[in-house]
Amino acid sequence: MTRRVALHKAHLPRRLADDGGAGGVLALAMAAGVLAFSVLALTLFSVLPAKAAVHAAADSAAIAAAESASHSTAERSCAIAAEAASLNGTTLLRCDVSDSEATVAVGRPILTTSFSVTARAAVPRAKPTVANGAMPADELVPVVYPGVRESPPVRLRSDVAAALLRLLEAYRAETGDYLPVDEGYRDLAEQQRVFDQYGWPRAAIPGTSNHGEGTAVDFVNPPVVRGSHPHTWLAANAAQFGFEPLTDPDEPWHWDYTG
Repeated sequence: MTRRVALHKAHLPRRLADDGGAGGVLALAMAAGVLAFSVLALTLFSVLPAKAAVHAAADSAAIAAAESASHSTAERSCAIAAEAASLNGTTLLRCDVSDSEATVAVGRPILTTSFSVTARAAVPRAKPTVANGAMPADELVPVVYPGVRESPPVRLRSDVAAALLRLLEAYRAETGDYLPVDEGYRDLAEQQRVFDQYGWPRAAIPGTSNHGEGTAVDFVNPPVVRGSHPHTWLAANAAQFGFEPLTDPDEPWHWDYTG
């Protein structure tokens, strides 16, 4: 028994030599596979966190730009976004700031490529700087369009007036009709008169009405009521112009501009 084993071992080197090196090739292939897997794993474990960090940096820069936009110039807001991007190890590539939104793009090299991410953030509405119902006349714009009350003119904050005109033009282009608009900004005295006539909750307490901020519109004369074609159109389309319905109390004709 011992002699057979010895003979078997004696023939082993020749058998390995006779297999054409297949064992060595297999070993090399396995080593190459392990190396490739290791490289892939290393790449994934380094690239994925780096990309996640760029996404987070983009969000941070967008929020920084948006939060400063309500009280700073667009140039200053973008400078703040650039600083936020730099603190997070990225470079600000693009920055656009409007009245309602900040859009930024940041990037950084990852391995051999440049990776960038675009992010957006809403600009917070600035708090009113004047008392409700006491807006200066030069901050209000009369809305001139068929269907809108002419005397006294319906006045709104300038951005709200521009949005309302776009809405009215869209309604006219789609339906061929005009929406009736009879109420916009109310000063404190007018809101007091309405409150005395209708009471709460039909009318807001003077000093708390959205009409006093120049952001509320009443589609009346005749009033737009639920189930009517004008109300159906507003419910489907007004949001794209920045207007939302008043639901508490339920007034189908009353719409507020939220930007």
